[in-house]
Amino acid sequence: MKKIIKLPNPNLNIDVPLMKAIQNRRTKRKFSNRSIDMQTLADILWVSCGITKEAKSNTKSKRTVPSGCNSQEIRVYALTNEGAFLYDEVTHTLNLINEKDIRHCIGIQRMMKKAPLGLVYVADLSKMKSAILKKEEAKQFSSYVDTGYVSQNVYLYCAAMNLSTAAIALIRREEISELLNLNNEFEKVILTQAIGYSQ
Repeated sequence: MKKIIKLPNPNLNIDVPLMKAIQNRRTKRKFSNRSIDMQTLADILWVSCGITKEAKSNTKSKRTVPSGCNSQEIRVYALTNEGAFLYDEVTHTLNLINEKDIRHCIGIQRMMKKAPLGLVYVADLSKMKSAILKKEEAKQFSSYVDTGYVSQNVYLYCAAMNLSTAAIALIRREEISELLNLNNEFEKVILTQAIGYSQ
């Protein structure tokens, strides 16, 4: 089942003023049936947690979003009609995790299941090794905040590109966890986000 999709480079020349994107940021829950094209998918995943500065000998890479103690614990899964994929931000690729279309897991509301793309934000708590994040409560709090950064980046991109999007907290976490083959001991589903072209 091993399948790796190399994504096109992100388009860094989108000419939309930041303040305009912030002004236009909205939760929109209605989606057209049009599939998300590969370039748009690549852009969305890059803004979610893509690499902006490569790692060097003793320093980690830098992402498009901050994270507590630079843990970089948030992993992004993309759900499409072709299956469920894990985004590898280092290689800018998609790795197939499940061949089935599991977009029905994006949210329990019927309208969310019509979205052509669903993102699942998973916190890998095993990456949170700093002494500051030693307690489980600190890890949990930090992972919630870090997920918010990721989701907001996606919101702003969607606002700039006139895409509909909605972050969703009412989800079947146990079902998603099983379908994505997560380790329940340290990999926690935090949030999902539905994305599609506006009607």
